[in-house]
Amino acid sequence: MKALGLASAAALALVVLCAEDAQGQGCQGGGGGGSTTATASTGGVTTSASGSRLLTGPGSLAYQLMLGQQIQAAYARRQAIAAAQKAAKDKARKEKSQAVARERRQEELYRRSQAKANAMALASKYRVPGR
Repeated sequence: MKALGLASAAALALVVLCAEDAQGQGCQGGGGGGSTTATASTGGVTTSASGSRLLTGPGSLAYQLMLGQQIQAAYARRQAIAAAQKAAKDKARKEKSQAVARERRQEELYRRSQAKANAMALASKYRVPGR
């Protein structure tokens, strides 16, 4: 039982040392306020560790997650802009293609009507009377 108490006290001391390291790292970055306090009691010994940026300073998990979310958001914005530009380009290409197709249809209809009119004029010119 004493060995278990000694092991838990050593683990607690390690946690306190790590918390102090995290507090020192927290002073490098900006932002963040408030205070985080961890208190543990083992066999009558009470230890307290506090750090103003323990969870929000550079090097902490929360900071890394926040940074990752910002990077993902920036990537998503770039993807959305690229998709919008591609859609606009595709729309312009489609409109141009439709305009060319309309123009070709009009030209073909005009050519056919001219050919028909020429054929009618030619037929009426060489028509044999009485038939």
